[in-house]
Amino acid sequence: MSGILNQDDRDVIILASLIRAKIRCERTRERKCGYIIRPELNLNEMRDGVGRALKSHNIPIRLTYSEPTEITKILNVINGLEDLSRTTKDLFLVKELNGILKQPRTHQEVEKALSIINKCESVHNPRLSPEKPNKGDE
Repeated sequence: MSGILNQDDRDVIILASLIRAKIRCERTRERKCGYIIRPELNLNEMRDGVGRALKSHNIPIRLTYSEPTEITKILNVINGLEDLSRTTKDLFLVKELNGILKQPRTHQEVEKALSIINKCESVHNPRLSPEKPNKGDE
């Protein structure tokens, strides 16, 4: 029967269930502009299946990924399994902003990055977009 998953498939499912996505926006003294703003994928724990899944796709084994090429590889590996993550909406936001959202260097670039994030978040989360009044509410 071909309905049984092989070890590689189970490893990818484990990876998809443990991956967490976010757009990191944090004040820092390390950067001249004063902020770290970038898409990130994180793993809270490193299980055997996760390591095997990453290794089999030539992705270095770490707990945090912020390089666009590595994020793209991981998102391609778990494509179609995003609902297994606790941060499904954030995975789609990271997928959309990965490679587009660049680490800002100036205050103007920080404002631009925040504007891009807010625009994408409002598209992915209708609660954040301005509501139109109903005709009967006047």
